[in-house]
Amino acid sequence: MASIQKVVNKKGVSYRVYIRRKGLPNINKTFPYKKEARDFILKIEESEISHRAFSSKMNFNTLTGMYLSNEYLGTKPQMQRSRLKHWLNHMGEMPIIDIHKEDISAGLDTLPKKLSNATVNKYKKLASVVFNYGIRELGLTENPTRYIRSLPEKKGRTRYLSDNERKRLFRACRTSKWELLYLLVLMAITTGARRGELQSLRWNDIDFEKQAAYVNISKNGEAKVLPLTPDVINQLQFFNQYDSSLIFGSKITPSKPYVFYKPWRKAVEEANLEDFRFHDLRHTTASYLAQNGATLLEIADVLGHKQIEVTKRYAHLCIEHKSSLINRVMGSI
Repeated sequence: MASIQKVVNKKGVSYRVYIRRKGLPNINKTFPYKKEARDFILKIEESEISHRAFSSKMNFNTLTGMYLSNEYLGTKPQMQRSRLKHWLNHMGEMPIIDIHKEDISAGLDTLPKKLSNATVNKYKKLASVVFNYGIRELGLTENPTRYIRSLPEKKGRTRYLSDNERKRLFRACRTSKWELLYLLVLMAITTGARRGELQSLRWNDIDFEKQAAYVNISKNGEAKVLPLTPDVINQLQFFNQYDSSLIFGSKITPSKPYVFYKPWRKAVEEANLEDFRFHDLRHTTASYLAQNGATLLEIADVLGHKQIEVTKRYAHLCIEHKSSLINRVMGSI
C-alpha cells in the first residue's frame, strides 16, 4: 500500500512516499516533485508484480541455484552443497509458493537418525538461508522454516590443556617425524585459529615485520589478522620458503595441505592426553585468555565469533576478571 504525503518546511515543499509491504521492509523516501514520487511508486509496484510473477513459477531448485551463484558458502562449501543436495532431492521441483512448514518437517524427518541434533539444526538453518535469500532478493514473503523449532543441543565442549599437558604435547610434537607439527600446534594455541585457517596460510601471508598472519577468508567469510608471538615468528623463519606456497603443504602435492592425522594422533598418544582433539587447541586458547582476565568480548574477537552466545561457554573461567570488576564497582558499598 503506497501513499504520498506533502511536506512543508523551511526548505520548501517536498513529497514523502511511504510504501507498506507485507513480509518486507517498508519504503520511506522523499522527492522534490510530486511526479517523481508517483513515478517511484509505479516503478516499485511494477518491480514487485514482476517478482511475484517470477517467484510464483520458480521452484526450489532454481532458487538454490541462484543462491549458490551469488552467496558465500563459508570455508566448507562441499559440506554446504551436500546438505543442500538433501533439500534438492526432497523438494527441488516444488514451486516455492507451495512449500510449507510440513514439507520442511518431512525433509528433516528423512535425515539419518544417527545425526546429532546440532547437525539436524544445520540442515534446517541452510534451508532457511536459501529462503531468506529469496525474500531479500526476489520479494518472497514467507520462510517456512521459521515455524519449526530448533532441536535442543548439547552444551559446547570446553576441553583444554593444563600446563602439564601442554608441555607434554609440545615435547611430543618436537620429536614428530613431521617437522612442522610443533609449529602448527604452537600457532593453533597462540592464535586460536581454526585448522582450516592455518592450513590455508601461505608464506606470503606472513608479515614478519608486523608479526602477523593474514587469513584471506575465515569461516565467517571475512578476512582475519592473526597476531603472532615471537616464538611463532622464530619457528616460521626457520622454515621460511620465501614464496607463495602453503606453509603446511603436502610434499607430494604442494598445492594441497598436508594430512597430519597420523603424526597428530601419535603425538597425542605420546603426551598421554585423554579425549583430546585438534579443535580443542582452540578451546585451549579461549580458556587461557579467560583465566588471565580477558573479557568474553575480547575472547570472541580473538576467536572470530560473530555471536557472543558461542563464547559464553568460557564464562565460568572468567573468575578473575569478574572478581576485579565487582571489587572495583561494589567495593566501597
